[in-house]
Formats: sequence, structure tokens, C-alpha cells
Amino acid sequence: MSDEARHVAFGVLSLKEVYEGMDDREIKDRQEFAFEAAVRMRDRFLSQEVWERMGIDARQVLPIVINDPTRAVFQQMLFSKIVPNCKKLGLLDRNDAWLRRRFQEMNVIQFEDWEGTGEEYLKFELGKDAPSPIAG
Repeated sequence: MSDEARHVAFGVLSLKEVYEGMDDREIKDRQEFAFEAAVRMRDRFLSQEVWERMGIDARQVLPIVINDPTRAVFQQMLFSKIVPNCKKLGLLDRNDAWLRRRFQEMNVIQFEDWEGTGEEYLKFELGKDAPSPIAG
């Protein structure tokens, strides 16, 4: 986990500098990409294509899947990282808060102030708050 968190944290820091120099049109492209990726990740875990491949009408199964408490926990974990990182990148509120409104429609905006990946990485950092494995 710490390796993935480090990569994401580095990406957020690097992209933040780049995004600050972009005009609204360029930022809108990034907002649309982030939204489309979020929708695809959310929908992928509804497993619609799996149900259809098994010959089951996905419309009949979706209410069960949507109300599954484990799916809600997974979605919370997923968006508790995506939304704060989008906020750190300045994507939520540029262009009249386009991405913020999309995340509100998805009911995931409540995660915007949760701990981002950078803070998470610091917790996983080797040696942080842990005694040295070598006695000295």
C-alpha cells in the first residue's frame, strides 16, 4: 500500500504545479477525464457486464448490488482518495465548479476534506514513529 500511496502522492504534487499554469479549457479536459474515470470505476464494480455475460438481466440484479453494504464500503474507500486528490489539484472548483457539481450528483463530494494520499503516504513511510529495527 505504501508504494501505491507514494506514487499517487508524487503524481498529485507534480500535477499540481503543472495544473496551476493551465488555462480553463485545459483544466476542463482534466476535469472531464477525472469524472469519466470516476464514473467508470463506480460502474465497473456494479458488474453489469458480468451479469449480462451470465445471461442475467442486469436491471434485475442492480438493486441488490447497489444495496450491498460491502459495495458501499468499497465505494467510500475509493472516493475518499479520488475526491480529496482532485481538490488538491484544484479540479473541483475551476470552471464554475464543474467537477464539484458532478461529484455532488454522484453523492461523493462529502469526501473532499478527507485525508489525501499525501498524508496517507506519510503514515506508511518507513521508520516514521517506529523504533529502529537495529538496536543501537
